[in-house]
Amino acid sequence: MSMKRIAVTIAAFAGLGILFFTISGGFVAKLDTENLAPPGEALAGQAVVRVQAETLPVWQQYTGSIVADQQATLSARLTAQVADVLVDVGDNVKAGDILIRLDNLDLDARVRQSEQALASAQAQLNIARKDYERTLSLFKRKLIAQSQLDEALSNRQTAEARFKQSQASVEEAQTTYGYSIIAAPFDGVITQKLVHRGDIASPGIPMLSLYNPATLMMESYIAASQRYLLELGQRWPVILPEQGWELEGTIKEITPASDAGSRSVVVKLAFAPELLAQSGSKPLYPGMFARVGIVTGEEQVLMVPSTSTYRIGQLEYIKIVDGDRLVPRLIQTRPYLDDKLIIRKGVTEMTDIVAQPDPAHNGG
Repeated sequence: MSMKRIAVTIAAFAGLGILFFTISGGFVAKLDTENLAPPGEALAGQAVVRVQAETLPVWQQYTGSIVADQQATLSARLTAQVADVLVDVGDNVKAGDILIRLDNLDLDARVRQSEQALASAQAQLNIARKDYERTLSLFKRKLIAQSQLDEALSNRQTAEARFKQSQASVEEAQTTYGYSIIAAPFDGVITQKLVHRGDIASPGIPMLSLYNPATLMMESYIAASQRYLLELGQRWPVILPEQGWELEGTIKEITPASDAGSRSVVVKLAFAPELLAQSGSKPLYPGMFARVGIVTGEEQVLMVPSTSTYRIGQLEYIKIVDGDRLVPRLIQTRPYLDDKLIIRKGVTEMTDIVAQPDPAHNGG
């Protein structure tokens, strides 16, 4: 072997030796582990709290709508032309207010005719009664036969029957006349106006709709599997997103059977009148969206003060006690109250943490 090849081989082995020595850290300065400061921040002077497990109710929300418990659609009870409509949509009315008048000239004439017939029947009855009294007096004196008394009695009874029939005719005519005036059945707000002056009203054809705003309720469909949790008189929070309100609703009605399609029961929650009166510039209307929350169970959670966490960017941390040092720990939380958070991940129960950490000293 030539000297040149020997030199190349020696140089190659020397290069490999230097490479392996570098990889193994031969050229890196060794740290003095004995005198190295421990990780984290010193515990001295820091207020400490302990992570505690608490039992909280499990809430479930159901959607629903605002409905009026007292509402009505008014229609005519006879066929007649609409003479006048006295209200418009949105008008507030009181019970007994006249809303619509129908053409009632012929009905008025019928009332007058029946009243005249009643007056005639009254006069005939008076004559028949006097005739009977006179005939009875003669019969007692044995001046007339029994047949004459019977005839007078029959005439009186016939007159009485005609008088009662005339009275019924007057009442019927007056009642029919009353059908020509459509009045509000309760205090309310007009929501629909379906007829105008000159239209022909017919029985069963809607003319006006109204509802009582003092009877507004929330109607929701609750899963039938949770029906056992509900009782009449229970109070649950009702949220009205459109108004930015949270009201307390009291269960007033629960359907005794569940819907076969949705497997749910209809539940109605009423509001206190004073709460509805406070609506002010944000009144409630039927059809508004609402949500009701009910407690369906309990859960164990870990709770910490909201002041015990801090953020670095999008990450959330706490500082846990490790001996006499504080070590940052990455966690995940969800809000509960203004001053408390629920720990989802990162620590376990009975862990000691700093109550108010300083994120500027995050240890390491």
